[in-house]
Amino acid sequence: MTTTARSGDSALIAELQSAGQLSARCGSAFRAVAREWFVSDRIWVQEVDGGPYEPMDRSAEPEHWLRNVHSNRVIVTQFDDGATSWPEVGYRPTCSASMPSAVAGMLDALDISSGQSVLEIGTGTGYNAALLAELVGVRGKVTTIEIDADLAATARARLEAAGYGHVAVVVGDAAGMAVTEKFDRVIATAGVHLGQLPVGWLESTRIGGVILAPMRADLASGPLVRFEVERDGVGRGHAVRGLRVGFMELRSHRVAALPFDGLRWDDPAADRSITEVSPFKMLIDEASRWAVAVAVPSCRYSLEKKTPERDHGVAWLSDPVSGSWVSVVPDNRSRYTVRQSGPRRLWDEAEAAFRWWRRHGEPPLEAWHWTVAPDRQTVALA
Repeated sequence: MTTTARSGDSALIAELQSAGQLSARCGSAFRAVAREWFVSDRIWVQEVDGGPYEPMDRSAEPEHWLRNVHSNRVIVTQFDDGATSWPEVGYRPTCSASMPSAVAGMLDALDISSGQSVLEIGTGTGYNAALLAELVGVRGKVTTIEIDADLAATARARLEAAGYGHVAVVVGDAAGMAVTEKFDRVIATAGVHLGQLPVGWLESTRIGGVILAPMRADLASGPLVRFEVERDGVGRGHAVRGLRVGFMELRSHRVAALPFDGLRWDDPAADRSITEVSPFKMLIDEASRWAVAVAVPSCRYSLEKKTPERDHGVAWLSDPVSGSWVSVVPDNRSRYTVRQSGPRRLWDEAEAAFRWWRRHGEPPLEAWHWTVAPDRQTVALA
C-alpha cells in the first residue's frame, strides 16, 4: 500500500460521497480496501466515455495508471476470455474492475449485515469479494465462484496478499452449480438472461434472503433486480430504483449477434413498408426498449448516425437465430421507411410491443415484477 494509492482512494471516496453514491457503511469498506491491490499492472481503459479502449502499463506510466485506477470508471483486465494479449484490444471484455459507483450501489442494494454469509457469482479481480468480506466482518463468510481458473488463481493470490485469505474462492460454472449450503445473500456480477436465472442460486438462498442480479434480454440490459426469497421458496422482486448496470453475460448465456456491417440498409430485395413510429424513440429510451425486449426474444439492435455519404441515421434490428433483419430510416415526412428481410417480421413484432407499452402508460423499468421459482420464471407489469 502506497501513500499515493491511499490519497487516490480518498479522492475517489470523496467524489462518490459528494455525488450521493456512497453510504457511510460502504464508505468504511472502500477505505479499508484499496482498488489498486486488485488491478493488473497492464490494463485497458476508456478515458473518454464511449471512446476506444487504450492499453496502459503501470511500469511505463505509473501516475497515469494510478489516476485511472482511482477514477470512477471501468478498468478492463481481460479480453476474449484471455485469448487477446495486452496491448492488443480484443472484441469482448471478459473481466474488469467495475465502476466504483456501481459497485457501491450494488452493495447498498444487497443490504448486508455483519455476520451474514454471502455467495458472489463472478470473482473477477477479487476487489468486490474483499469489500464483501469487510461488510460481513469476522463473524461472516464470503464464498466467490469464478469460471476462469486463471482469474480465480490471480484473485485468490491478491485476496491473500491483502489479508482476505479467509474468502473462499471456488473454480466452477455458477450457472450449473449444485446446492451445497445456504447463504443469506447471493450477488451476481455477470449479466443473467431473462428467464434463465440459475435455479441453484434460488435453492442456495435462505428464506428471507436476497438475490441481486443484473438482468438482461437479447435487446436490452440494465435492470439490477433485487429478489427476496419468500416462505414458499419463490424469489420475487423489482429493479433497484435509479441504478443501472452493464455487466458481461454469464458465459453460458452468450448469444452470437448477426453482423450488421454485411447488410445493406437499402437492400432492394427486402420487403418495404412505412411506419409513423420512431425506431430511435423506441430503442434509445430504456423503458420502451425493455418492453420490446420482453416481447421480442432473440432480437438485437444497432443505431447508426448520419455520415457524409448518408444524410440520415439507420436503426437496425436483427435475429441471429433466423437471420432476419430490419432497417428503418426517416423519409423526411415525419414517417419512416422500413425494410424487412427473413422469415420473421421483426419490425411488426417490435412496433406492436412498443404500442402496447404506450397504451399501458409508458411504465418504467421499476414497474415490472420479477418472479423466479424452481419451475418458472416470469416478468410482468405489477
